[in-house]
Amino acid sequence: MAIVLDGTNGVTTNSGTLISATTIGVGGATPSTSGAGITFPATQSASTDANTLDDYEEGTFTPTYIAGGGSFTTLTYFAQTGKYTKIGNIVYFSINVFTNSVTVGTATGELSIGGLPFTSDSTSQFHQAVSLGRVYRWANAISNMRAYVAINGTSVTFANMATNSATATTVQVSDMTTGANTAYNCLDISGCYKIA
Repeated sequence: MAIVLDGTNGVTTNSGTLISATTIGVGGATPSTSGAGITFPATQSASTDANTLDDYEEGTFTPTYIAGGGSFTTLTYFAQTGKYTKIGNIVYFSINVFTNSVTVGTATGELSIGGLPFTSDSTSQFHQAVSLGRVYRWANAISNMRAYVAINGTSVTFANMATNSATATTVQVSDMTTGANTAYNCLDISGCYKIA
């Protein structure tokens, strides 16, 4: 019989691994009920120790196309899904977004996708890693589209860069397919970025 610390009932006995006051043994541990496991507080309690895992979170968000200026008269979606997992100060995310109907209105300029759940690190000198999967059904050919999360932001920014080119052009609102079209302006995106 071993002594284990139970967060609800105090010290109890169990046939599992002995857990001391300073160390938690998790090898071979089996949760007693469905959904049991390690729980972090809703608000992160940040540790100054770089080797301490002080936060874990899973959730969803709503990705939205954003124009650099003006606003869309109509912008509806066939698919609009965002999921994330935050481990410490790194956020892993995936986005699946297709438009259903687009009327440009006064929208103009650089196109991005907003709605990321946390603001990216403002001190990083480099853009954060993003990978594009499906990119199709756009009005203009943007087969060389690249994407990144800029510093101090909550959006994914796009650039169109030819292979081995030193310059890039930003993807514009005018590159979108407009009108009432099912599943156009399609993007599958996954990546990770660092937060402060």
